[in-house]
Amino acid sequence: MAVVKIKGEIIPNKDKWIYDWLGWEATCPEDIESVIAGMSPGEELEVHVNSGGGSVWAGQEIYTMLKRRTDVVIEIQSMAGSAAGVVAMAGKNRISPIGMIMIHNVSMSGASGDYHAMEKNVEILKQMNAAMAEAYTEKSGMELKEVLKLMDRETWLTANQCLEYGFVDEIMTDRVSFTNAVQGMRLTEEIRKQVMEEKNKKEELIKDLDMYGV
Repeated sequence: MAVVKIKGEIIPNKDKWIYDWLGWEATCPEDIESVIAGMSPGEELEVHVNSGGGSVWAGQEIYTMLKRRTDVVIEIQSMAGSAAGVVAMAGKNRISPIGMIMIHNVSMSGASGDYHAMEKNVEILKQMNAAMAEAYTEKSGMELKEVLKLMDRETWLTANQCLEYGFVDEIMTDRVSFTNAVQGMRLTEEIRKQVMEEKNKKEELIKDLDMYGV
């Protein structure tokens, strides 16, 4: 059985090296692709979810990647929050008895512009909410408006509630795991700039050492 671990923040592929550089736990779509590429014919894919979420786009990409397969079993070991909750809806799933799912509205960072742009952003956010909610409606059979209500009030669901809503297929009874705290996206533009500067300095130092045969 192949195992994919969705841990830490869910991030775009382009940012993975920065998280690795900083020693931050994170998962990007290419992490899942690499595991799938190494699977043997007929091998089952088990997905372990322990994440507070992250990038909507990366979460959607991972969801779609898993959803089109028929050999996926998803295990929510602690927290499946935000984008990670969407990923957890991509196939047959089970949850730890102490696990949780958290769903909320999509948020936008770095928005700028006049009131026309802000009004446009409101519509975009509403459409993105509806798109993310489809993962829960498809899994549970709930009406879209009911899922959107849960998202609107940032809802935290216990394992029993997840089973009641139909967001999971079963509750695990033979294993125990620990829940993680949900955090916001840690990678700011300031940190990105700092890492780039450090990386460039390191590369320049290596060039200088090579030049002098050190």
